[in-house]
Amino acid sequence: MNQVHDDFRAPNFQLSTDLNEALLAPACPAERHSWEHLTAQATLVLPTNGCSIRSIITGRRIITTGVYASRKSGRAHPYESMNERAFFMHCEVDTNIVDYRAQPFRFEFVMDGTKRTYIADAVALLADGSVEVIEIKNDSRFLKDPDYQLKLSAVADICSQVGWSFRIFLREALYTPTTRWQAIEDIQSWAFTAYTTADVFQVAQYLYRRGSRELGEVADCLGRRALGIAKLKAMMVARIVDIDLSKPLNNQTRVTLITDGMGELV
Repeated sequence: MNQVHDDFRAPNFQLSTDLNEALLAPACPAERHSWEHLTAQATLVLPTNGCSIRSIITGRRIITTGVYASRKSGRAHPYESMNERAFFMHCEVDTNIVDYRAQPFRFEFVMDGTKRTYIADAVALLADGSVEVIEIKNDSRFLKDPDYQLKLSAVADICSQVGWSFRIFLREALYTPTTRWQAIEDIQSWAFTAYTTADVFQVAQYLYRRGSRELGEVADCLGRRALGIAKLKAMMVARIVDIDLSKPLNNQTRVTLITDGMGELV
């Protein structure tokens, strides 16, 4: 037991990189919130409070709207389609995503002599510190519009200039394979389950000594199995453990401790 305490580093719940800081990093220090110096033709408008740049819930729209409460990012994300809501669920569970925002900023740029604007559907901060700007679409029919294709190409080029990536998610990728989507729905639904620092340390010690183990087995070290499984699902949202999503969830599903490779929790 002493050796475990010597080798295992206590969990650090403080995120090392803030998403807002990651977004502001390429900006000119003198004008960090307007990004006037991104390029000669592009500006980024970013709210200083980290909220969505556009209010979606108006009560007058005939599309699906709502708010998704996120434990991972510590805020509510407005959405205007079920596909956006599904994407937020993915972000909540994906242990490679540290933080994310809905409609976080607006690009303003000139294309063919005309000023254009683009509001990203979402942005995600990944575990390696990289930033992804996300466009979410139902299907590929939008690609039939040459003007919109050019607009997205310009956005992708702007992102590339500052070292960000630009990705388009279609509905099919969000909901398939079905077993993965069902597991994501399940795990995120337990995101706000309460657990203690002692629970985290118990799980971390257990997995640190044994490596990847079965979900039911790890849950048992927290007491009652059903409650233990709920806590482990919340810990996945918090990026403490990783639960295998490749197969339907059951007591035999593999659980792995997330570390930085040096024995410390991320």
